[in-house]
Amino acid sequence: MKIETLQEELTKNEAELKAKTVASRSLLDKEDSDIAEIKRSVDEVKELRSKSDGLREKIEALKSLSDEENRASKTDPKGDSDKEDGDSPEEVGKNTTDSTKKQTKSDTRDDDGGSDDDSSDDSELEENSKIKTKNKRGSGKVKTLNKDKELEINKRDLFETLKAGEVKRDVTGGIGLSDGSVLIPQDILNVEHETHQFPRLGSLVRTVSVKHTTGKLPVMWDTNEKLAAHTEYGTTAPGTKPTIVPINWDLQTYTGAYVYSQDLLSDSDYDWQSELAQSLITLRDNTDDDLIIKALTDGITAVEATDLVAAIKTALNMTLKPNDSAAASIVLSQSAFNALDQLKDTQGRPLVQPDLTKGTGSTILGKTVVVIDDTLFPNAKAGDVNIIIAPLQKAVINFKNNEITGKFMDTYDVWYQQLGIYLREDVVQARKDLIINIKGTTNTTSGSTTGTGK
Repeated sequence: MKIETLQEELTKNEAELKAKTVASRSLLDKEDSDIAEIKRSVDEVKELRSKSDGLREKIEALKSLSDEENRASKTDPKGDSDKEDGDSPEEVGKNTTDSTKKQTKSDTRDDDGGSDDDSSDDSELEENSKIKTKNKRGSGKVKTLNKDKELEINKRDLFETLKAGEVKRDVTGGIGLSDGSVLIPQDILNVEHETHQFPRLGSLVRTVSVKHTTGKLPVMWDTNEKLAAHTEYGTTAPGTKPTIVPINWDLQTYTGAYVYSQDLLSDSDYDWQSELAQSLITLRDNTDDDLIIKALTDGITAVEATDLVAAIKTALNMTLKPNDSAAASIVLSQSAFNALDQLKDTQGRPLVQPDLTKGTGSTILGKTVVVIDDTLFPNAKAGDVNIIIAPLQKAVINFKNNEITGKFMDTYDVWYQQLGIYLREDVVQARKDLIINIKGTTNTTSGSTTGTGK
């Protein structure tokens, strides 16, 4: 293939490259350009550049071959005569080479439209970085980029990265967030405690401090006996011995503890001891609630009621005597409270009223209402309706010896600490006769608020 033919093909390819470069730059300048279309256009530009590079290499190869032929023809007399008649092949090749270089440089300038076209300058930069020009002796000389041109190429790559939305550089082995996690501090905020949702029963019953493991609390019952009439100098008949009922206690021991290591304390700014101490108090309150509800239900035959309001009124008005009724409280499961809270009295007011004497809580028929979890009642499940009516201070007594909460340390062979609680108490059902247990049935309705009531 002749050099002239290759130069024509190169000129045609450069013109096509120019047009494609302008089109690619136009896509980059558009904000709504499709990423796939941009990538496809860039690939076409690269393909045209590669083709131009190949054509230039072929032209250089043909020129080199022509130079070798010219050197061989110097020894040929005919070649000398040809040299006299016209330009030598070497001169022709040299002129052709110079013409090709000027042609290429001129085409490049024309395609770029001047020095203001950054995209065409970049094309020239990449071409200059790849093309090796050979001197007459065949030695290779590589063109290098100065710092300004290299900066322009880097700026172009960054611009293409922002437009294409992808990183074309090799970032394998880069340091990421996971690698720096050991250096990034963590914030640990103050602990928030979930509030217990129901009132504690320990403050509602009577607590008596005792010194010994076992003992008795004698209770002298009320009597209906009367004085006998007396005559002058007559003998006074002895009265009937009063009834004394002992309330026995037998202390039980309850303990709980949390063990934590010295390493935990050394490596943490968190006040573990204070938080664990609060958790121990929660364990104690849970234990008291369980013991008290058992004392209020053990051995008590539940009255199954279909009318809850009528059953409550009967318990307050008839089962309990007036003083005990006045001191009575109503302990409701949450489901029982919900059933009663739906009712209104004859004047349209809700049956459950706020307790104005305390500012908190509720009352039903003037009695303090204590709402507890459905499942706190023994063998109960969610949705069960259970009601207890009793003067709690007389019905249940908590005989308590002592309560110790402290920190215990080991002998430093294991290096740990233990925070524990030691509790000695016996929750006793003191007056079984003063406890009324009402249980709703499948046919239970909240009932009517009509009637005398309390």
